[in-house]
Amino acid sequence: MLLRNSLRALAATGLVLGAFTVSAGSASAAGKDAWLTNGEFGLFCFQNQNESVFDLYSSDSNFIDDYFGGSKSCYNQITNDQTESYWNLDTYEWSVHTDWNGGGSDGYLAAGYKGNASFTFKNTISSAYYVN
Repeated sequence: MLLRNSLRALAATGLVLGAFTVSAGSASAAGKDAWLTNGEFGLFCFQNQNESVFDLYSSDSNFIDDYFGGSKSCYNQITNDQTESYWNLDTYEWSVHTDWNGGGSDGYLAAGYKGNASFTFKNTISSAYYVN
């Protein structure tokens, strides 16, 4: 994890200039700041990557204490079990899980993948992990 974060810190300095921002916040590949930037994995409260975003820079085993950011209708709502779409702007594959701590059903999203959650994952995602 330390090596991964060190490499990401180096990469982030070059990626911030080309960052895609979704909503208000600070443009940095830091995660959980309501900006989806290169090097992050974003979960959205509505389909087609609409409304508020929850952006991850590193794995999160439990979304119960995480909230959607930005200024859209899902602002400040708990992320747990409220995700309808995602966008992987990371260079790593990510896995999403329907239970905390990587439990339940799991799905894998390749680097660059953007799409809506399937029936299995729509409004049931509770944790996510980067896969190296």
